[in-house]
Amino acid sequence: MKQILAVLVFCAAAAWGADEAKAVEEAERGWARGVTTNDFALLEKVLAPDLVYTHSNGLVDSRDSYIESLRSGRTRYLKVEYSEIKVRLLTPDIATANCRALVVSMQQGKETPMNLALLHVFRNNRGQWQIVAHQSARLPQQ
Repeated sequence: MKQILAVLVFCAAAAWGADEAKAVEEAERGWARGVTTNDFALLEKVLAPDLVYTHSNGLVDSRDSYIESLRSGRTRYLKVEYSEIKVRLLTPDIATANCRALVVSMQQGKETPMNLALLHVFRNNRGQWQIVAHQSARLPQQ
């Protein structure tokens, strides 16, 4: 009986983990959709109020300053194309997404493609996974 209970608990935990990992990946893709379509309602949903957003050039934004740069057009994303998303659940409320993506932005009126490694740290806020930290780094050109 104890063995059956242990197997059931293990299976339930595995199912929970798979569902939560899927929800984190959905939030990750929500960020990409939000920045490429200027869907500010979606961004306010997937970006935590206490977000620390560190760009690949070292510039650091808060959620408000990041969204304002998108609203004003100073920052503009044309494409976020993932080649890899790896989600890790660290606790029931904390997860990371390590991603590789081609990000195309507009900088000084010119399309700028960048191959980036992205690290997003997520926190579960009442059932909604939100990015609390963003760090990106340019990958070497191939």
